[in-house]
Amino acid sequence: MKYREFITALERGRIVSAYLFEGEEDYLKKEALERLKKKIILPDYEDFNYERFSAESSSVGQIVESLSTLPLKGKWRMVVVEEVDKLSEKNQKIVAEYLDNPVKTTCLVAIGGKIDKRKKLYKDFLKKGTIVSFYSLYDGEVVDWVKKRVEEEKKRISPPALFCIKERVGSNRRDLDNTMEKLLLYIHPRKVIEKEDVEEVLGEGAGGGVFDLTKAIRERNLAGALSILAKLLERGEAPLRIHSLVTREMRILLKIKEKGEKISSQEACTIIFGPRSYYAPFYTKIASDYTRAVRKLDFSDLITSYQYLVETEASIKTGREDPDLAIERMILHLLQPA
Repeated sequence: MKYREFITALERGRIVSAYLFEGEEDYLKKEALERLKKKIILPDYEDFNYERFSAESSSVGQIVESLSTLPLKGKWRMVVVEEVDKLSEKNQKIVAEYLDNPVKTTCLVAIGGKIDKRKKLYKDFLKKGTIVSFYSLYDGEVVDWVKKRVEEEKKRISPPALFCIKERVGSNRRDLDNTMEKLLLYIHPRKVIEKEDVEEVLGEGAGGGVFDLTKAIRERNLAGALSILAKLLERGEAPLRIHSLVTREMRILLKIKEKGEKISSQEACTIIFGPRSYYAPFYTKIASDYTRAVRKLDFSDLITSYQYLVETEASIKTGREDPDLAIERMILHLLQPA
């Protein structure tokens, strides 16, 4: 079973008692694990119903004892065993014996690297459990993967944009997923991703894209923001487009600040990305970055900055000031110490 097949089965409620996660794509394994956990473990009872072990540092007795424990509330307990491919042959036999008669209320997730299909461990899970494989896409699969990802969001992507992603990003799922999330956020509310969007988001090199600029502003990195701004303007990025992205950033910061210190990850994600039933780790990491940054900002300063953005827009649209200079002055005003 591949990752996408696993996610489809999970969404349909088809959960089994024993999984083997194997392959090189650790990022996707983490995401699959989080989605499974969210599906079957009640947050209030996670301390009782969710346990993680390392096959290298934990005794097989501890693991089997945990597997045999009944859940407290809810239908499932979830037991994760990492580095399962490092189990000794003796301990692999003990795991195989457990798979002969697994506890029906326990979901075992054994995680390994690239596991030899000739090994007993692999064969046992193949017969008695479900194997989910996590591997990088083949070169020819990248385009189809990107198209499907875009279609899931009810968007479209032009052939030149597809080719650009394939050439610039490669086949690593984590890199592809991060790129697609940034692109989808960047083009909103438009429906089509064009080659120019890909070039603007990725930049011409490390640290040269529009998201790098908003991140530098969020982190109050004046030197970094000015350097990235210079690259964007040199590439021909429209000053008003840059202004709209910075304004959007400021609105997000204000909304998060209004929620106060106790804002949840779900609430922050909703403000940044819009309402969804599930937010992948990529989303929650960005939300954490935002909430961490907002704690260091003063609400009145954010209001003043937003008002200055309004003035800058008027200055550009009425022709009172050169657009490039206006945007540079805007960045200086936003980030220079008072």
